[in-house]
Amino acid sequence: MGPDRRLTLLRHGHAHSAVDGEDRMRTLTPRGVREVEEMAQRLRTRDWIPELIVASPAARTWASAEIVARACGMGPRALRRAEALYGADAAAIWSIVAGCEPRIRHLLICGHNPGLSELASRFGPRPRLRRLPTAGLASAAWNDADWQALEAGDAAHCESDEPAREPPGARARNHD
Repeated sequence: MGPDRRLTLLRHGHAHSAVDGEDRMRTLTPRGVREVEEMAQRLRTRDWIPELIVASPAARTWASAEIVARACGMGPRALRRAEALYGADAAAIWSIVAGCEPRIRHLLICGHNPGLSELASRFGPRPRLRRLPTAGLASAAWNDADWQALEAGDAAHCESDEPAREPPGARARNHD
């Protein structure tokens, strides 16, 4: 029998630079789309299909969440926007996790750094620094726990993964 709860943190894919300070409107680059598609496939391969994806309302995070949902065969009801995730720190992200419905066994949060990396760095019996690159993920599992009772450090285990990177100089870099 698998773990009772799984939380996967997914950073959005690589995005275009902000124009006129419109950070929320930044869209995924072609590289960003490829990154998220690759990570969605890895979720499927590991059979880590989330039951619910909660995403920041920023264009790049919502697009990333939609790619994962489509690849995992999830319907539109399995996607939710959370304004609180835009610019959220680890504590704000954790409060969203703690409020998750009990029926959900696997929650995926799609958001931004530095909050996601800060939270991922707290997971597991031996927490360690985890810096999630674009489309990077950290997935932690807990046994015998409800969302409200979870503590990040009590995760039975945590795995991190990131998409393959293009060779240096293969494409012009955009800022993220």
